[in-house]
Amino acid sequence: MHRTNLLNLLAVGLIVIPATTQAEDFPRAGYEGAPNGLAAPFAGNWSLGFPEPEGTIVSTTTIDCVEPVRIERTGNASIAFKTPGMPTPVPFELDEFEGRTTWFPADNSQTVVTVWLTDDSFHFYTTSMGRVDWTNPSLMKRCDD
Repeated sequence: MHRTNLLNLLAVGLIVIPATTQAEDFPRAGYEGAPNGLAAPFAGNWSLGFPEPEGTIVSTTTIDCVEPVRIERTGNASIAFKTPGMPTPVPFELDEFEGRTTWFPADNSQTVVTVWLTDDSFHFYTTSMGRVDWTNPSLMKRCDD
């Protein structure tokens, strides 16, 4: 149930991001000093959209701050992730690896990799068969509370 909702939400990215986008267009590690592996920086309300690769104009917001994505800190390295319409939040355990944060779902379904761009934005990548889809990130931006 949780996996289906998360996959459906992120599948929209396959339609919005152009096929010409290359993996090297998006960073694979956060900025120096990024708070990787920690739950507290993720806590809050976020908009969800798609980034604008260099040389294109495709930035789109699919979930705005009126009804945002909600991330709740449930421990030092654990969060609960909920999009509008999801009946219950999806719990994740966080771990730092190679300058980014990996989110491991409690039900062993869809692993997510995040790369901090600033203190208030990060790329959100899905995985398939243990491989990160570097060509199709979602863009999360912190909402003003």
